Parts: sequence; C-alpha cells; structure tokens
Amino acid sequence: MAQVSKKHSQAGFSLIEVMIATAIFAVFIVAFVSSQGQNLFKSVNMKKELALTELAEMKINELLIAPPEFRESLTEASAETKTFDDYPEYEYSVRMAKFFVPDLAKIQGTEEGEAEPDPLQARVFEQIKKNLEEVIWQISVTVRHKESDEKYELSSWLINDKAQVNVSGF
Repeated sequence: MAQVSKKHSQAGFSLIEVMIATAIFAVFIVAFVSSQGQNLFKSVNMKKELALTELAEMKINELLIAPPEFRESLTEASAETKTFDDYPEYEYSVRMAKFFVPDLAKIQGTEEGEAEPDPLQARVFEQIKKNLEEVIWQISVTVRHKESDEKYELSSWLINDKAQVNVSGF
C-alpha cells in the first residue's frame, strides 16, 4: 500500500504579516487625515482672504463711483470704523488724504554756489503744486476680520471734479 502523506498547508497570514500591514495602513491614514486637515485649514484661511479682498474692492468701488464731497475736514477726521451690513464679522475704515507735492527747492537740492532756480519755473511749479493738491485725493480702505484680526488694505486715487484749476497765476 502506498503511503499517503498529509501535507499541512498553512492558509492565512502570520502575526508579523498582519502587524506590518496594519503599520502601513496606519501611516497612510495618518498622512491622509493630516493632509485633509491642512487642506481644510487653508481653505478657511483662503475664504477669509477672499472675503477681505472682495469687501475692500467693493467699498473702494462704491467710493470711486460716488465720491464724497471733498473738503479739508475729510483729512482731519480720524478713520471711523464701521461694520458691513451683510457681513457682520468684518469691519472697515476709510481714510482720505490730499495729494502732497514736496517743495521744488527740496526736490532740486540746490548746493552752494549754484544759481537760484528760474523764478518763472518756480511760479509754474508752485501753481501746478496747488492745482494737483486740490484735484487729486488718496483714499485708503482697510477691512478687518473681527475674530482673527486679519486685515487687508486697498488704496486708490480720486479726482475732485469740482476743484477749480487756476492757470492765471503766471
């Protein structure tokens, strides 16, 4: 009679194989969850940054379309902080300043022994300086997220259409 040998086949995984597979899976899960958390955090920050930018652009466009009446008291008043009606978690402030042109003598930087600037040139420059300072204004809008204190500032130039340009001073 032929002898039948019984072979024992070991079906399944050993404990070491299971532990290695679990460790690889754990590393993958940790990396995946970590990247998702960073993605979520960056998305929230990007949402705030976009909102700050859009609100600042919206406010400055409102002021460009319908500028306030230009007067000296606009520059003296401190920037009042207001809250957006539709976005109560954001606040804004508006500052206005007149355009400033420095003195011609300081720009030219005359040294000793040099001739004084031409009087006509000085008068023309002074008249241009006065006209520019009346016509051009700078506006600056700062939007702030109340909770995180993140800020975004946007500036532009406004033209005072009602300013009288004087060219008769020559």
